[in-house]
Order: sequence, then C-alpha cells, then structure tokens
Amino acid sequence: MSTEENPAVVAARKAQAKVEACLDEGRSFRLEAGAGAGKTYSLVAALKKLIQERGRSLLQSGKRVACITFTEVARDEIAQEIEAHPAILVDTIHGFSWGFMAQFQHSLRELIATMEHRAEKIAEGGGLGEKAVTYDLGFFRVTDDQIALHHDDVPWLMSRLIANEKFRRLLTQQFPVIFIDEYQDTDSDFMAALSEHVFAHDQGPLVGLFGDHWQTIYRKDYALADYAIEGIDKGSNFRSVQCIVDVLNALRPELEQVVRDPKAPGEARLFHSNLHVGERAVGAHVKNDLLPDQAQATREKLMARLEREGWDRASTKILMLTHSVLAAEQGYAGIAKIFQGRTEQFVKLEEPTLALFAQTVEPMCAAYQAANYGKMFELHGSGPAIRSHDDKVVWRTDMDALVSLRLTGTIGDVVDHLKVTRKPGLPQRLLQREEQLAALAGASVPEDQGALGRYQALREIPYAEVLEVVKFIERSTPFATQHGVKGAEFENVLVVLGGGWNQYNWPQLFELLETNALTNKNTGGFYRARNLFYVSISRPKKRLAVLVTQTLSPIGLKAANRLFGNEGVEALALDQLQ
Repeated sequence: MSTEENPAVVAARKAQAKVEACLDEGRSFRLEAGAGAGKTYSLVAALKKLIQERGRSLLQSGKRVACITFTEVARDEIAQEIEAHPAILVDTIHGFSWGFMAQFQHSLRELIATMEHRAEKIAEGGGLGEKAVTYDLGFFRVTDDQIALHHDDVPWLMSRLIANEKFRRLLTQQFPVIFIDEYQDTDSDFMAALSEHVFAHDQGPLVGLFGDHWQTIYRKDYALADYAIEGIDKGSNFRSVQCIVDVLNALRPELEQVVRDPKAPGEARLFHSNLHVGERAVGAHVKNDLLPDQAQATREKLMARLEREGWDRASTKILMLTHSVLAAEQGYAGIAKIFQGRTEQFVKLEEPTLALFAQTVEPMCAAYQAANYGKMFELHGSGPAIRSHDDKVVWRTDMDALVSLRLTGTIGDVVDHLKVTRKPGLPQRLLQREEQLAALAGASVPEDQGALGRYQALREIPYAEVLEVVKFIERSTPFATQHGVKGAEFENVLVVLGGGWNQYNWPQLFELLETNALTNKNTGGFYRARNLFYVSISRPKKRLAVLVTQTLSPIGLKAANRLFGNEGVEALALDQLQ
C-alpha cells in the first residue's frame, strides 16, 4: 500500500496541518490523539517545524520554546528526537516550573506564607524571614537558612505566579510557545491557571496541548476539559489492525480512527464465564467472580487454546485487571487479604507503612547494594553524618542487617529495626501506630480502630511480600494506574477482567456502556474503569482477547456484543477447556 493510499497517514496529515496553522497564526490548541494515533510524533514534528522556522531567531533573542513532559523518560526521548536543540527546553513540569520561578524569591516566600498546611513546619523552623527557597529532594522543611519545597508545592506555586499578569508577561518573554505533553495528567492547579489566565483571555504564551483525556490516569476529572482553544482530533491508528480498531471505535465513536491497512489480518474476541454454574466468589469487590484457582486455570487453558489457534506466547502480553488472582500469583496474598476491599491503599501506597517501604526503604537498599551511597543518603533525607571510621562501620552494619531482614523477617521485624537504627526513620503516622499498639499492652485492638487492626496484622506478614508488592507497583501496575502502559504496544494481548479492585467494577462498566445511566455515585467509577479498559484493549497490534471472569448481566452482554460483534463474543464452557 502506497503512502498516498494509507488512510492513517492521510488523517494524520490533516491533523498536523491544523496544528501547523495554529502555530503560524499564533493560536493555542489541543491535539486529542487516541491510542495508537502517534501523539508523540505530532509533538516532535511541531517542535521540528519551530526549530526550522524560528530556531535561530529564538536563540538570538534569548528565548526558547518549552516542552513540558509528564515523566523524565518522555523528556529524554523527546530531547533525543530533536537532538537537544538549544532553542527548545524539554523538561518535566517540576523542572520547568522551578527553573522559571527560582529567581522570584520574595514572591515565593509570600506565597509560601499563605500555605496553611505548611504553617506548623514553618513555625518549627523559625519562620520564613529572608531564607532562600530551594527545591532539591522534594520534602518540605524549613531550616536556619533555607525553605525546601515539597514536590507538590512546585506546580501549585507556579499556578499562582501564572495568575499574576506581571509574571505572565515575563513567562511569555522567555517562553513564547509552550507545549504540554500528556496534558490530561498534568497538575490540575497548573492547568486551571492556564485555562483561566491564558486561554480565556488569550494572554500569555501560545500553548499547545498534546494528549488524550480517555487515557487519564492520575487526575479525577475524566471529562474533556472545556478549554477556550482550538480542538484538533487526530483520527489515525498506526498500531492496531482494523478488527481491533473497530472495537475502539465502537467504544469511542466520537473519535473515529482509521488504520494503515484495512485489510490486514487480526482478531478481537471477548470470552465470558457465564456458563459456569458452580460456586463463585462473594464480597463487595469480588461478587460473582470465579474462585481464584478456577480463574487461574481458566486463563491458562484459554491461553493454551489461543496458542493452538496461532498465538505466540512469547509475543503475548497478559494484562491482568483482576486483583484477587493477581495477588495470589504475585506472592502477596497476605497483604491483599488484610486490605481486601481496600486494594488502592497498598496499590497506590496510601498505607504509610507500605509507602515507607516502597518509596524509601527499598530504593535505599538498592542504592546501598549498588554502592551508590550518594543516592542512599539522598533517599535517607539527610547528610551522611559520617565523621570517622566507626560511623562507616555503624552504617554498614545497620544496612547489612536491613538487607538481610527484608528476606527473612516479618514486616514487624523491619519496623522494629528501623525504630532503633533510624536508617531511615519512621514517619510520624507510623510512630503513632506503634505507640497505640504498645498502649494496648497485648489487648485486642478495638473494633472501631480498623486502621490500627490492619497495621497490627500487617506486622505479622513476611516482608518478602512487600518485595512482591513493590515489583507489582513498578512493573505490573501499568495495567491499572501507571503511565508506562500507555505508550506500550504488543503483538498480542490477553486482557483478564475480574474482581478484587475496589476502584474497578467490570460488570457495572459493561452495563453502563449500554445504558449510560450515570449517577453521582457511579460516574467516577465508570470513567476509571472505562479509561483503563480503553488503554488495555488498545495495546495489541494484531490480536486481542478479553476474558471476563465475573458474571455479565444480559445488559452487559449486550454491550459486549455491540463492541466485539456477535461472532466475537463467546461463552466459555470451563469444564471443556483443554
């Protein structure tokens, strides 16, 4: 198929022409690029256009184009694509914001003084005075000579500066054009400031937004934001074959995509377990699911069948959006049982003990084992305080013991070790729980103190389960909450939908896809599940299979048939799967 006949290329060119017209005419815009559309390609192409046409004049006038990315990985990839041209600043929102606002020390101190949630630490540190505002480790603290910002403070402070006309003028003078990658996941305060003070009044830099609100992961406002700028839809799909894109278009008809080769072979099927009449799981978040061993066996037998039908296991990714099975297979069933119905508390590290382990203890141990002591001390949050050989011996002894306890001890053993060594120290919330348990003197935790009861149970769990949770968060959570899967693609994908997530109700999703009966109670859950489902089924290039282990209602089945076609939906006879 020639380039001229390629429908995806034709659609992409139309969208790119609109982007270039906005750049030529000085109009802000938003490029809405669905999964597989080539959003990053469009962004890089726009940057290259600016480099070619304005690169020299920008450098001569001391100005640059800013490209704000959501992750450091994306930053590095884009910088590489444009060969790190000096007229373009590619950075994360934290790096960009701090680079601009660090010069306004007096204004920053005035804004920090209004942050009520920082008042206690400001008072403990002796007030703000004329202390230097800094940003390094991302923890808020006030010392004798400086005010160190928390990560969350940086975009908030930047949003307040954008609200000031003087600073908008200075921003525009330095950065007449700003691109924002993954705008839908960018800090809400920052985006609200742009909307109110830049878009609404057409004051400030030209802003180009690149992203897809259907792939929102971190923010809670899932609807398409009503920005007063030109909307451009990119209706291409350079990843998937026609039958998969047909499912995507049925799910999202308002952004219809076209493929490169409409005749390319592939498949998109949905399998459900409604034929199973035996025992099923009970509980608020696992209702009518197959029992874990049945669900695992069903998935394995289905995968074997797909292999016989031509799937290559080595090029197949299994996205398990079912936590009850995943926890058992990944090796943290004990932790999952404690937080049954509260999965997000450990998946999103809302529980302080697991947050400490995942965000500080494990990275510290990894740095120590790699002999990266600078990183270890950075994670520890303070200087090394090593003044003699004996200090080095103490650090090595304490860290060796911690590394060993992680493999052999319980969570309680590790906590007790950290209480003594303070490498790292325990956060205040964790110390309070330790004090509350000690005060009970062995008595049972009162029923109305659920969090304390869960913490007491957590202390008895082998710490080895924490290692598996961390692995899940780092590698597997792309299925659920992280950004990594959004750009990923695989030859074949098997998506397993089941119970165990308190944030995702798959049977309800299928029903609401058909009825659209959204209420204040179910709207948030619907959009969370819909977006995750969309991201998951848009990963494969050639073959897609969806396995639903929870019972689907007749209405839910109707939605499945509408999305996948009557011939693409199959009821599995579990006892006949070989």
